Amino acid sequence: MEVEVSEHIQRTGVWKPIWSSSRSRWLQACPRRYILQYVAGRGGRVALDRPKRWLWKQGRWAPPRELMSRAVRDTLRKWMFEAHARVLWTLPTARKALENEFSQALEVQNMEMMKLQRRLQSSKSIHRPLSESMKKEILKQGELVLRRAYNHPLLGELLKCGFHGEWQPLDPFTTTRTATGTAYLTPDIIIKGPQRWVLIRISTNAWKVEPDDVGVIESAGMLLWAINEPTLPVKTEEYEIARISHTEKGWRTWRIPAQQRILEDVRVLIKTDLNAARQLMIKAGPEIDIDVVPLSEKDWRCRTCGYRFNCPGGSDLQGAKIQQMASEKAMRSAIA
Repeated sequence: MEVEVSEHIQRTGVWKPIWSSSRSRWLQACPRRYILQYVAGRGGRVALDRPKRWLWKQGRWAPPRELMSRAVRDTLRKWMFEAHARVLWTLPTARKALENEFSQALEVQNMEMMKLQRRLQSSKSIHRPLSESMKKEILKQGELVLRRAYNHPLLGELLKCGFHGEWQPLDPFTTTRTATGTAYLTPDIIIKGPQRWVLIRISTNAWKVEPDDVGVIESAGMLLWAINEPTLPVKTEEYEIARISHTEKGWRTWRIPAQQRILEDVRVLIKTDLNAARQLMIKAGPEIDIDVVPLSEKDWRCRTCGYRFNCPGGSDLQGAKIQQMASEKAMRSAIA
C-alpha cells in the first residue's frame, strides 16, 4: 500500500516513482506539478516533514465542482462496501454521507488556503469561500449523480443488495508490484460473469463514454493487477475490462474483452513512465531544483492547479517559459 511505500522512503531517503493513470497524465502535461506533488511532497500522507506535507496538500486543491466529484466517488465507494456487507443504504442515507464528504472537503480546503494566504503574505485575497447558495446548487448536482447510480441497471442492483452473483468492491489505493516498479492498478469492482471476470473502473466525471487510446491502455492496468492475484485466473481471455462513467447524459458503460496486446501495451506504458519520472528527477538534481523542471504544456491547466499561486507559470505561463529557456541558455554558455 502507499503508506508502506512512503514509510520506506522515510527510512531510506530513496525516492522511487509509483505509477498511476493520473500521475502518468501529469508527468506529460506538467512535469513541474508532478515533481512538486509526487516527489517534493512524496505523497504527503505520512510525511513527517511539514513542508513536504504542505506541498502535497497544496497540490490537492481543486475547484468546488471537482471536490464534489471526489465526494461522489468516495461516497459511492463507501456505499458499495456497505452493500457488499449486506448493509442497505437508502438514498437519504447516501445524500447525507455525500453532504458530509463535500462539507468536510470544503472546510479542509478553506483552512489550507488561509494558511497559504499567510505563507505568501499577500494583501490580495487568493481564495473566496463558496457561498451557501452555490454550495446547495453543487450538492444538488452531486445528489443527481448518486440518484442516477441508484437507478443504473448494474450499479443500482449492487447498491440495493440485489445482485446475486459473485462480486467484490476493492480499494483502488492499494498498489501492485510489477516487473518495472510499483503501480496503482486495482479496479473499483470485480464481478464474476457467466463467461468472464469483469474488471470495472468507476469514473464520476467523464467527458465521454469511451476512453481515448491512452485511456484504454491505462484501463488494462486492471488486467495486470488481476493476473498477479493468486486467487484469479492468469489467462487474459478470461477477463473483460470496463469503465462505468458519469457523463452529462448519465451513467454509461464501456467494456471490451481483454486482449494480450493491451496487456503488453500497459506494461510498456508503465515502464516508459517510470523511466521518464526517474530522468526528470535526475534533471532536477539531488536538491530538487524546481526551476529547471519543465512547466505546463497548456495555460488552462494552470487555472485549476494548486501550485498556481507560487509557480511562475500560474500568472504568465508563456513568459515563464521564455525566462526558463533564457536561464538554461545562459547556464550552458557559462559551462562552455
